[in-house]
Amino acid sequence: MVRVKICGNTDAEQIKICVEAGADCVGFVVEYPVSVPWNLTRDEAADLLPLVPPFVTRAVVTGGSAEFVLGIADHLRPEIIQLHTDNPIHETTEIAKKLTEHGIRLIRALRIDVATGKAGGEIEDPISAARALENTGISALLLDAHTADMPAGTGITVSWEIAKLIRESVTVPIILAGGLNSNNIRDAIRAVRPYAVDVITGVEASRRVKDPVLVREFIRCAKITE
Repeated sequence: MVRVKICGNTDAEQIKICVEAGADCVGFVVEYPVSVPWNLTRDEAADLLPLVPPFVTRAVVTGGSAEFVLGIADHLRPEIIQLHTDNPIHETTEIAKKLTEHGIRLIRALRIDVATGKAGGEIEDPISAARALENTGISALLLDAHTADMPAGTGITVSWEIAKLIRESVTVPIILAGGLNSNNIRDAIRAVRPYAVDVITGVEASRRVKDPVLVREFIRCAKITE
């Protein structure tokens, strides 16, 4: 069964909505280096993470230098850090190694430009980039869309054909993000066969506001088995 991460949570009520709907993972965007609507300070996140109950995974989405990312990880101690910037391969390896020493897993985002189909970072070919990243010690690879205006949370889908090719080319689990909602999630899962899916805008009533009905429906549709 596909796992579901609901990201961009900003208050206690949203955590409750996600947990009661059956989310496997609750995500928090913390001090992301580009202005996005869901950004929390590390102290705000420190108040929210303990509200996530046992057996639901806590993920902190952030980015920047190795020193910065590791500082947030040390402050918050989540189960997962999601690195959502195009850090070089060697730096991703460094971050993964140091997080592992503290029992924290690293998910690395591979952001694909919706206009060009090129991956962000030093390797522009998405499949080659994915193959390089799988050897850095990451626990999973998240595929997301980005535009000139938004580094994430674009509401635009990644090419599912490219996502499928990446999934077939690497051994690490693939998490599919980008433009997912209850109307397209079943088609996305059939096309890509990811380990997990990740959503922000597809379950929002407005920016930073989760819609309980949309959250429940997204999780229900994602977890329908064939």
